[in-house]
This record gives sequence, C-alpha cells and structure tokens, in this order.
Amino acid sequence: MKRLIALVITLFICLVSLSEGLAQVSTPEYQGVIVSTPQADGAIYHPVVYGDSLWAIAEAYGLTPSEINILNGNAPDSAEVYANTILLIRKAFTPTPTIDATPTPVSHTQQPTVFQPSRTAIPTQTAYPTPTATPPPSTSQILFGNSRNVGLFLISSSLIGIVLVVVFGFLRKPR
Repeated sequence: MKRLIALVITLFICLVSLSEGLAQVSTPEYQGVIVSTPQADGAIYHPVVYGDSLWAIAEAYGLTPSEINILNGNAPDSAEVYANTILLIRKAFTPTPTIDATPTPVSHTQQPTVFQPSRTAIPTQTAYPTPTATPPPSTSQILFGNSRNVGLFLISSSLIGIVLVVVFGFLRKPR
C-alpha cells in the first residue's frame, strides 16, 4: 500500500513538472515603442503591437495621450489601445493653393450688331378630344359612394335591428 501511494505521488510530481515545462513557452521580449516614419504626405500612422501602451506611444512621439485619442476619434480620457490596430499620430499636410498664371486683361473690339429675324412657327393641326358617353353610377356607388352615406346606412340598419329585437324579444311573448 505504501508503494502504491509513493507511485501515485511520484506520478503526480512528474505531471506537475511536465506541465510547468510546457507552460513556460518563451514569449518575445518587448523592445519598446518603435516610432514610424512619416508618409509622403506627412501623415504618421503607428501600428500598435503587443506590449505598447498609450502613454508610451504618446511619449515616443512627443504628444499627450489625449491628443492621440482625439485624432483617432476616441474619448480624450481613454487609456486603452489594442494590439493590431493602427493609430493616427499626425494628419497629412494640407497643400496651400498657388496661382500658376497671372490673368491677362483681354480687350474686346466692338462689333456691329447684325439683326437676324426669327423664323415664324408653322401652325400644326392638333387633334381635338372626342366626347364619350359616361355610364350612370350604379346603385351601390350611389349608396356607398362616400363615407357619410355608409355611416347613415350602418346607423339605420342598427336601429332597425334593435327595434326588431325589442319587438320580437320583449313585447311579443308567446302565451
């Protein structure tokens, strides 16, 4: 029995040391913030890598964290950056417009006005509409042509129904 317990303890210690050896995978050592070079238009973009902090990035570029957040559309008091994102550090320069050519005044020589008569429009024949007979409205169109007539019909049929219920249900009782 003592041998069995010793064997179990030995196996347990071996498994623990083996799992610790597997868990100690070497992680790359963080080198610090690598500053990006400006692009042709002057804009600077910084790719965030694992281990970068907003404070360290801002310090590397000589800015404050709130300035970087505002440039990227984040809240000024936010302190979070995520790996594999790209931060805008400086916007592109806006080119200043320059005038290439100077305008030269153009002199206009007076020309006589030549009168050209306009052409008179040639009249054309237009087809006149022909009268067509309109059929008279049907009875249902007359009765239910507008909502007022529909309302009056519903009220009158309801009143007739109430009168019939009163007459046959209450007044005329079988003997």
